[in-house]
Amino acid sequence: MLIMSIRASVWLSKTKTEDAMIMFVAIYTTFADIENAKLFGREVIEKRLGACVNIIPNVISIYRWNEEIEVEPEIIVWLKTREKLVTKVESLLKEIHSYETPAFAVYKIHTGSEEYLKWLGEETS
Repeated sequence: MLIMSIRASVWLSKTKTEDAMIMFVAIYTTFADIENAKLFGREVIEKRLGACVNIIPNVISIYRWNEEIEVEPEIIVWLKTREKLVTKVESLLKEIHSYETPAFAVYKIHTGSEEYLKWLGEETS
């Protein structure tokens, strides 16, 4: 009986935790200049579309564009938000971004500290 009770408790905790964590995502994009990246980041936070924006400067990107291999400096931007806000973040990115086809990749957050995920939920709407 005790073993069954422990197993049931673990299963319920795991299910509850997984359901709560699937609602959060991390979004990756890049910018050509720091000012545009900061503008995007500030708008995301002001509109509560994300809880935190990380801007990582001085990255070199190598990619093919219009059949040419490009080597360009870029700025990486990561932001953490609710899954339900992804389309609003993408719309804002397209409105602000200078690229014809900006990078936009969304990654589900499958695990994280309870305190961090609680904060993330409180800071986004």
